[in-house]
Amino acid sequence: MARNPRIDRNWRDPWSRSERLTDFALVLARVEWDLFCSPTFKGSVPRPSIAYGLVYRWCQDLAKHCQVPYKHLLLGIRGELGEKNGRFHLHCLVGGTNTRNYESLCHYGEWLWKRSTGGARIDVRRYDRSQAGAEYICKCLGANAYELSKYNLALDVTLSDSVIRLITGIDSSGERRGGLDT
Repeated sequence: MARNPRIDRNWRDPWSRSERLTDFALVLARVEWDLFCSPTFKGSVPRPSIAYGLVYRWCQDLAKHCQVPYKHLLLGIRGELGEKNGRFHLHCLVGGTNTRNYESLCHYGEWLWKRSTGGARIDVRRYDRSQAGAEYICKCLGANAYELSKYNLALDVTLSDSVIRLITGIDSSGERRGGLDT
């Protein structure tokens, strides 16, 4: 125990915050994601609001290709600065595409991004649960000092309304933690 009682008053906060963020990552991991994407930008990097707009437009085009209403597409998006050059880029999870041919969907997604951004690079892969993509999307939320310096623009994860509805449905059905959260 420290001499100053105020020091020890909030000793549980880091653990409870870590538990909430781990729980959030676990809930996102239960969503049936189809793709893990890392879109980048060619030339000068646009402002984050424009970058997110380009990703939303790309997702709309992807939804049209998959013949799925855009409002039913599951999206989780996070921006970050790159480790090597400090360039802003995004990571996103896409689900609800109702596709059977993930290989052609990945190639089509790459082509769509290059067409809409003038040749910028994107890495589109089939989502693999063993690679912990949902945890990677959430890691900026439980940031320690190193992660805060690396992800200073990534203070949040943007989720589509369809993901919120799906998570709410999981919570209301009592599947999560045996119904303890409801």
